[in-house]
Amino acid sequence: MSEWYAVEGAMALEDGEMKQATVAETQVLIARVEGQYFATQAFCPHLRGKLAQGKLDGHVVVCPSHGSRFDVRNGRNLEWIPRLPGLTRVVAKAVRKPTDLAIHATRVEDGQLWVQL
Repeated sequence: MSEWYAVEGAMALEDGEMKQATVAETQVLIARVEGQYFATQAFCPHLRGKLAQGKLDGHVVVCPSHGSRFDVRNGRNLEWIPRLPGLTRVVAKAVRKPTDLAIHATRVEDGQLWVQL
C-alpha cells in the first residue's frame, strides 16, 4: 500500500533546481520545473550516480557520472551512457540495458510538498 509523506524543505526550491531528500528512509530526487514538483529515484540506474549532483535541463536530469538523460516527469530514459567511449559503451549497453527511473506522485497541500511512496 502506498502512502503520502511530507518532504521537508522542498518548497524552497526555485524553478530549475533539484535536491536529494530522504522520504520515509527512501532517497528521492525532488525537482521543480515550471512551478511543478517531480519526484524520482535519487540514483542513476547505471552505476548509482547521485542525480542531484547532475544537471537539470528543463524536464531532463543528466547523470553526473556518464551523462545518461532522464525525463523527470515520467522517468523515461532519453539517452543511455553517452559519455562512455566506443567499445566500452557497447559492452556497458550489453551488460546493462537502458532503464527508466522510478517516479513518485507529488502534490502540494497547505504549503507543503507531499510524495507518494
